[in-house]
Amino acid sequence: MKKTNFHTHNYRCGHAVGNVEDYVKEAIKHNYTELGISDHSPLPDYCFDRMGMDELEGYFEEIEMAQKKYKGKIKIYKSLEAEYFPEFSEFYEKLKTKLDYLLLGLHLYPKNGKINDAWAIKDDEGVIDYAYFMKDAIESNYFEIVAHPDVFMAGYRNWTEACIEATHIICRAAEKMDIVLEINANGIRKTEEKNIKGDRYLYPYKEFWEIVAEYNIRTIIGSDCHDYKMIEDEAIQKVREFARELNIYPIETIFQIIKIKIII
Repeated sequence: MKKTNFHTHNYRCGHAVGNVEDYVKEAIKHNYTELGISDHSPLPDYCFDRMGMDELEGYFEEIEMAQKKYKGKIKIYKSLEAEYFPEFSEFYEKLKTKLDYLLLGLHLYPKNGKINDAWAIKDDEGVIDYAYFMKDAIESNYFEIVAHPDVFMAGYRNWTEACIEATHIICRAAEKMDIVLEINANGIRKTEEKNIKGDRYLYPYKEFWEIVAEYNIRTIIGSDCHDYKMIEDEAIQKVREFARELNIYPIETIFQIIKIKIII
């Protein structure tokens, strides 16, 4: 099994530790062959816990320095994890020219002029609203990977008919656009941090991924680590086992996601 990871953060987002090189060195230590640096993207407007727009070029430069320094030891890719708001289409277009791939991290969704938090969904209506906005984001064609597509189940723990419908809405869009869905290890860490008991992780959510397995959808495992020491931790081992138990076989190289010019 190749060890790769395409979802990694650093100190710039304000809720992670370590710089780009810390994550690269830790990945090399654990014999990773490919690593994507994908910190939370700034946006032209709206204030979230993200790096500032004035930090973006420094972020790119730090990744480029690591690519040169560790050439031949590990392949490093330049990415960002971004929210989706259709009014920022011009910004996404510009980002795409600077990145190897763009990760969709849909934590927020608009409704009735308000921005809602996916973690705070508490009813079937919110589940369906989130799924349709996720569909719009996928069909925008700006993104190659969807991070934690089942995050809407983190706060809404009842697996209802609406949750089944929402999963199919997301899966149909993913299959249509041939976008990769990520099985996210950080949901396991968060489950343990919050000391949540029972047979369910906050995410990955088993019933969601059972439906994904019915579709012709490519998947990937993402660490989503916010601490470089967690690149190869117990959570990433558990999420690999989670996929195996569902007979899901995630792709293990960026070549299976997109065609890019690799810096060698």
